[in-house]
Amino acid sequence: MYIAFEDIGEYSDAVDVCIIGAGAAGISMAITLAERGHRVLLCEGGDADYSDRSQECYRGEVVGDPYIPLYGARLRHLGGSTNHWGGVCRPLDRYDYTAKRAASETAWPIDRNALSPYYRAAASVLDLAPTPADQPVTDSGLKRIYFSLGHPTRLKEKYATTLSESTTLQCCLTANLAALETLDGKVTGATFKNYQGDYRKVQARYFVLACGGIENSRLLLWCNQQTQGQLIPQAATLGRYWMEHPHATVGKALLFEPSALGLDENYNVFLSPTAHSINSRQILNCGLRLHRMNPEATQELIDELADQAPTLAGRLRVWQAQGRVIHGAVLRAAWEQEPRFDNRIELSEETDELGVPRSRLVWKQSELDRHTIRESMLLLGEYLRDNEIGRLQLADWLVDTPVELPTEGELAGRHHMGGTRMSLDAEQGIVNTDCRLFAQDNFYVAGSSVFASAGHANPTLTLVQLALRLCDHLESRLTQNT
Repeated sequence: MYIAFEDIGEYSDAVDVCIIGAGAAGISMAITLAERGHRVLLCEGGDADYSDRSQECYRGEVVGDPYIPLYGARLRHLGGSTNHWGGVCRPLDRYDYTAKRAASETAWPIDRNALSPYYRAAASVLDLAPTPADQPVTDSGLKRIYFSLGHPTRLKEKYATTLSESTTLQCCLTANLAALETLDGKVTGATFKNYQGDYRKVQARYFVLACGGIENSRLLLWCNQQTQGQLIPQAATLGRYWMEHPHATVGKALLFEPSALGLDENYNVFLSPTAHSINSRQILNCGLRLHRMNPEATQELIDELADQAPTLAGRLRVWQAQGRVIHGAVLRAAWEQEPRFDNRIELSEETDELGVPRSRLVWKQSELDRHTIRESMLLLGEYLRDNEIGRLQLADWLVDTPVELPTEGELAGRHHMGGTRMSLDAEQGIVNTDCRLFAQDNFYVAGSSVFASAGHANPTLTLVQLALRLCDHLESRLTQNT
C-alpha cells in the first residue's frame, strides 16, 4: 500500500527491508520480498509520474568525451527508466564474466552460473519473449545472436495493484535519501527528505540502495562524506570504473548472399565476435546490428560501390539481370567499454534543491574502446570479402587510424554501469559478491552500478537477475535471524 511521507516513522519499526529507489531493481526486489511475507518499505524519491522537480535532481556536469545530458539520460519517478525503455534484452555472454586478454579488469568475482538460476524469474518480471540460442557463423569468427524484442514492460503499471494493495509492502513517494547513520559496522538509520524540506528517519533490519548507475555512486559519495568515511572506509574505487555502451552507425554492407547471415528472411540481424575472436584480436565484446535497406537504398549503395570497384560492378549487373536478390544493410553497433579507474562519478560543488551535491561524470573512451569497434567491423568485412558474400563500407570516422569517434548522434545507450563495483575485497571494489557494502553488515546495493564489466548486451536483464539473487540472500538472512 502507499503511505504518505509524514507517516514513514509509524511503519519503520516494523520494516524488514528498506529499499531506496523504485526502478527495475527496486520494484522487482520489493515485490518479490513482499510476496514472500517480508515487511518492505519502498522509498522512491520521485513522484508517481514525471515531474520537473524530481528530474531536475539528475542535472549534472560531463567532463571528457561528448555525452548525453545527464538530465535526460534516465527517468526519476516511480518505475524509473522502465517507463521509457525499449524492452531490448539478452543476458551477458558467459565470457563477459571472465578476464579478457585485452583487459584483465573485465573479470567479475562471480561467473554466469551464479545468475543463471534467476533467468526465468527475471524474464517473467520483464515479460521477455523466448529467444533462439546463439549460432556460430561458419568461418567468420562471428556468431549470430538474438535479443528479446517484445513489448516493453512498464513495471509501475504491471505491479500497480500490488503496490497499492499489498499488506506487507509500503511504498512512499517523494522520499529522497538525505543521510545514513552507521555504528559498529551497521547502518542504524536512513534519513529521507521531501520537496517541502521535511525529514523522516527509517530504521530497518536491512537496507538496499537501488537508485541507478549514477545515483548509487552520488548518494554513497555524499553519505560517506557526511559520516567522515565511516560508511565506506576504503573508498578509493567509489564512483570509479564507470561504464557505458558506446553506440554509433558504423557503416553499410552489400550482401550478395543474404542467406549467409539470415538477412534474406529478417530485416534485422545481430552479430557479435566469438570468444576466440575477442581474444585473438585483443578486443572487447561488441554487438553489430544489420538493418536491411529498402530496394531503393540498396540500389544507391550498388551504384556507389560500382564507382569504386568497376570489376565488381560488372558482376553485380549480371547478377541483377539474372534476378539475383542483393540486399543492402545499414550497420549500427553497441560495444563494450573498458573498465577504467579514471572514468568516474564525482560530487560537484553545486547542489540540487534537496541539498545534495550534483553529479559530475568524467568519461572518456580509451584506445581499446576504439580498437574494439574498428576490429569488429574489419572482422565482418573480411568474412564478407573472403567468402564472396558481400562487401563492407566503413563509416568515414572509422576509416582513419587513430579512430576519431563521432561527436553527434546517439553516442551511447544510456546504460549506466559501474561505480559501486563488485569485488572480492574492499581495495578493489565497493560491494562483495552478495552486493553488500564491505564495511556494513546490513547495507546492500542493487542495479547495474555493481557491474564489474559491461559486455555489449543491454543491462536490464542482468541487473534484475542480480536483484532476485539478492532477494534470496536477504531471505536467508531474515529467516536465520527470526
